[in-house]
Amino acid sequence: MKQLLIYLLTLISLLTYGQEKSEKVLYVVDSIPIFQDISEEEGNLSEDIVDHIEVVTTKSKFGEYQIYDFDKLIFVFTKEYAKRPDEIKRIPSFINKMYKNEDKWCLKGFSTPYTGRYIDYYLNGVKKEEGFIKKGVDDGLRTYYYKDGTTKLYRNYSNGMLNGETGKYFANGQLQFKGQFKNGKEDGFWTEWYSTGEVKWETTYKSGKAHLPDNVIKTNSIFKKGLDSFDKGKYTDAVNYYNKAIELNSKYSDVYFHRSRAYLYDLKFDEALADCNKSIEIEPLNKDAYSLRAFIRIRKYEFKDSRTLTQNKEISVYTTKQEIEIPADDKVKICSDLRKGYELGDTKQMIVDAIKKYCE
Repeated sequence: MKQLLIYLLTLISLLTYGQEKSEKVLYVVDSIPIFQDISEEEGNLSEDIVDHIEVVTTKSKFGEYQIYDFDKLIFVFTKEYAKRPDEIKRIPSFINKMYKNEDKWCLKGFSTPYTGRYIDYYLNGVKKEEGFIKKGVDDGLRTYYYKDGTTKLYRNYSNGMLNGETGKYFANGQLQFKGQFKNGKEDGFWTEWYSTGEVKWETTYKSGKAHLPDNVIKTNSIFKKGLDSFDKGKYTDAVNYYNKAIELNSKYSDVYFHRSRAYLYDLKFDEALADCNKSIEIEPLNKDAYSLRAFIRIRKYEFKDSRTLTQNKEISVYTTKQEIEIPADDKVKICSDLRKGYELGDTKQMIVDAIKKYCE
């Protein structure tokens, strides 16, 4: 597909008829001014998304934007926006059209608390979030969406406080968790699933306090000791705790993931890779596990001939990692995992840099 906007701010500057770099430009997407920085992923619009673009250079025609110090306005209208009914277009954006005044949400330009619907959108025009505010606080159903329009998360409020059912979905449509809030605290029976549909946890809450089975409490206690040991750089101790946790629950994806990290930091790459594979097998939509698996393969080659220089109870120092050629087959696997992790939401700078280094 031909890309009309590889990156919104970059491309639009190419469409502004040779503007000088010193010009101050305000971009307005579907009536929402873009004052804040946006990510490359958020600003990545394609030809089938954009309806049309308008450039305004006459200050007197800036309308409500005359109060700002800009030389040019560039309006981008998506096809999703173009087909919205006028009554929907008039519903304000929560993020861009409201501010808090004494803990109450108000429309910009007004000091009285807002009552009514709000809808936020992604830059591609797809609905991102919607809800209802009553006298400045959340009231009723609040829903969040993925960029494809499917439901991501829903919550119910009463006079600004969480009350009623809440649930979250994986990107594949499978429920991730479901439960109830009462007066702002978890209450009653809650269930958490893996993206495969297999139950991960079942918990009963009372006034926000979890009442877990004894075996779950024991597993979590041992798991936490493993995390604490890892944070202290005691990777062997961490692995031993994770081993005990897995003995109690062999289908706990998080433990395999963290044992994989401990093995990686201890330069035990084969063990790290096996655990990461197991973690992904149990939870195929764990973005961090895909990124970790990519870096396990990368580090395996970078530290191929490493040796321990010093080691004691507090610290281990290894020879510096090497720049080394990675075989084509493993490079394909690395790129696949990096891109999968990024697609699932792991957009950290180190992931972006790794994709550029190993995949482009």
